[in-house]
Amino acid sequence: MSGKSTLVATKLKNFRETFIRQLPSKLDQIREAHAALGQAASAKDGLDRLHRCLHSLRGVSANFGLDALSDIAAEGERLAKEARKGEAGPETAWGPLLAELVGRLEREAARTDASQLMDLQALEIVAAAETFHEMERKVVYLCEDDSIQRLNLATQIGCFGFEVVSFGELDQFRTAIRNGHPDIIVMDLVYPDLPAGGADIMREVQADLEREIPTVFISSQSSLPSRLAALRAGSSAYFVKPINITDLCTTLHALTTREAPEPYRIMVVDDDPLLTEMTTLVLQDAGMDTRTLNDPLQALPLLFEFKPDLILMDMYMPDCNGMELAKAIRQIDAYFSIPIIFLSAETDADAQFEARRMGGDEFLVKPIKPDHLISTVTVLAERMKIIRSFMVRDSMTGLFNYAATKDHLDIAIKQAQRQRENVCFAMIDLDRFKEINDNYGHEAGDRVLMALARLLRQRLRKSDVVGRTGGEEFAVVLPTCTLQDAGHLLQQLLESFATIGFPAGDTSFYSTFSCGVASLDKYDTAEKLYKAADEALYVAKQEGRNRVVAVGYEEVK
Repeated sequence: MSGKSTLVATKLKNFRETFIRQLPSKLDQIREAHAALGQAASAKDGLDRLHRCLHSLRGVSANFGLDALSDIAAEGERLAKEARKGEAGPETAWGPLLAELVGRLEREAARTDASQLMDLQALEIVAAAETFHEMERKVVYLCEDDSIQRLNLATQIGCFGFEVVSFGELDQFRTAIRNGHPDIIVMDLVYPDLPAGGADIMREVQADLEREIPTVFISSQSSLPSRLAALRAGSSAYFVKPINITDLCTTLHALTTREAPEPYRIMVVDDDPLLTEMTTLVLQDAGMDTRTLNDPLQALPLLFEFKPDLILMDMYMPDCNGMELAKAIRQIDAYFSIPIIFLSAETDADAQFEARRMGGDEFLVKPIKPDHLISTVTVLAERMKIIRSFMVRDSMTGLFNYAATKDHLDIAIKQAQRQRENVCFAMIDLDRFKEINDNYGHEAGDRVLMALARLLRQRLRKSDVVGRTGGEEFAVVLPTCTLQDAGHLLQQLLESFATIGFPAGDTSFYSTFSCGVASLDKYDTAEKLYKAADEALYVAKQEGRNRVVAVGYEEVK
């Protein structure tokens, strides 16, 4: 069995085990249906019920790769079908044959091995049915004629939180797209005897759709003619095989997510209440979040609480003029770079220059046109958001850095204690990451880091905070979450991550991680919570890696 197949089978093992646990009750239903027939073996209702039970067992067993069980059920289905047609009755050996068949089913069910590898078709069916914790899943239609590549892509895309429905033939896809509308399509360009079959069918179906569906083409061809064929068929993106799954899923997420950006936070300081209200009205109408202040001496408390992206202030105010306030703000390290715009009727060029020298980024003369005000504020506020992002986020993964993650943990704990809720904190460490860098190169290691970062961001809740706290170390803050729920969610992520293949030349490799989780209801400070999660992570490493351990050193199953 290949490493890839082993990992996929491991991921889907729970589904098979669930079915096997249900086998006794399914056999009971067959026995009851058989016993209810009595001597009236041709009674239509009873035979219909028996036929349905055997037919269901046959199909589901086959889906899970349990061929022997399916074959025995098929024999019973044939017998029931003959009886329904009047070809067998009580005077025949039909009754004893079925009784013997139920015994064979029981013996086969008893020896069923849950770890046995399922065939490709079974894996595809079960993988499509998998669900994840509290996720709003986007539906992906995947079209790929190669069954192994189709299974591999479907499983790995599913790991990133998408629901994948896969098709091996274009006619199947054509029928499905007429009856359902996925959020996005991943379409192979080349099909047997059809050099641009994927592009041809997309031109055909897109013309009949009520709305345009984003389409990502995949192909072994990187030539310009192939790319043009995809482009002319409505391509939103184009990936050349072997597919970088992280890049593909990042693109799928971008094309299916319509998240409105957070509004700019603008702090307005002006001693004239009417002017303050007018300025605020203009900014709010442009979708910005504002806080106002008429007393400059109260600026610092609002600054620390609101954390604005930009400050608009009058230059001449009583008790503290704008230049003094700007200089005082610039002496606070956290706000050294915050954009400050002066709004004033001052037209003297020297005064304006002095205002800039004292800490202002821009000087706007009252009255200013609303569109000029909005344009200037937007440009400078966006710059501040980018600068702030660089200060609090890891440059490679885009996750929060160590300091920002700790700040978010502190905030989550304070809020939880205020509202009498719980917070869980998890520490994650990639297993044998140095070996990946040594064996496959640092570029491959970077792809692993990016894949885990993307998996965490897409599969966790919007309220959860994900950070990269070290080279191969990550941390997750999970507000309003029990230790049990956190453990199960992280176990799902662990299993999914283990199925993601990373191309490396002519081969591919897999990676795993270890995780420690702690809960606020056992530890009342951030320091204790952090230490407890770190200790649990250490235990996970010591006990063999590739596992989630919760505080109390209980491995999550």
